[in-house]
Amino acid sequence: MVLCPPKILPFKTKNSFIGNPEELKSSKTLLESSEVYLIAGQLDLSKFSHNEALHHALDKINYKELDEVFICSWEAVKGAASLYWKLRTIGVNWRILPINIKLPARQAEIATIIGVPTIRFAQSAIVGIDFFSKRVFDILVSSLLLAIIGLPLLVIALLIKLDSPGAILYRQTRVGLKGNHFKICKFRTMVENASELQQKLEAQNEIQGGILFKIKDDPRITRIGKYLRRYSLDELPQLFNVLRGEMSLVGPRPLPVRDVAKFSQDHFFRQEVLPGITGLWQVSGRSDTGSEGVFDLDFEYIENWSLGLDFKILLQTVQVVFQAKGAY
Repeated sequence: MVLCPPKILPFKTKNSFIGNPEELKSSKTLLESSEVYLIAGQLDLSKFSHNEALHHALDKINYKELDEVFICSWEAVKGAASLYWKLRTIGVNWRILPINIKLPARQAEIATIIGVPTIRFAQSAIVGIDFFSKRVFDILVSSLLLAIIGLPLLVIALLIKLDSPGAILYRQTRVGLKGNHFKICKFRTMVENASELQQKLEAQNEIQGGILFKIKDDPRITRIGKYLRRYSLDELPQLFNVLRGEMSLVGPRPLPVRDVAKFSQDHFFRQEVLPGITGLWQVSGRSDTGSEGVFDLDFEYIENWSLGLDFKILLQTVQVVFQAKGAY
């Protein structure tokens, strides 16, 4: 529990938190970023038995004369009826703060059903007219780009063929919208048996969390492949995936089945929108970003989507690609 001292300024409120160490730390960081709250201390549930924790909470609340108490642990909610009624009698508000649960706030509304509080979530942000406008934008821009870069694509294809044996294009099953599988299309930048070699290289994975796979100086990459990857030219055939409606120009990256199989429950939100060729991940560090950082950026993109944001990301992508920043 984080306790707040008596009011110093009239617009400041005195608050308390009850929870476990990680939740207390996150809650404190959250409120310290606001100018509305004053924090004085904390009650760590892990250091007390349940009855002891509530007893200490009541004593400290009475002593500090708080305005509000935040319950940031579901453990603290259980059996806390006595704390709730005590707070009511002394005029202190009681709130539940699920600090470590990611919720799509823009699409959530709180309502009660026969006195029981519920959180209702709407459909994905990019549906209806939003999905239609994004789709029209994708088709127009992709068609224009293919008309402009048609000849360079043929030159790249010839260089790949001359550089190493194997197909010009690389197709791999990826997981897209609503978990549907599709074949992503890229210029081949690796040797033919790259998938088999990956199993031997798993221990060298540089992406924290093990969900994504990326290593520097990957021995599977061909000579021409290094240059294609440095400037993301290997991604250009995905414009055809966009035209087929399997991808969007901007969105979360479509991941291989191997990666999605390692998802935790809160990662699947990214499958509620079309995957993209580029996204916040690429313009915020590209290959330098860890897996949890990638998912946080995906969540941020979905929650704040607009055509203006897509256009901004596309412009930033051009800049990042020419700088060859974070790509390997």
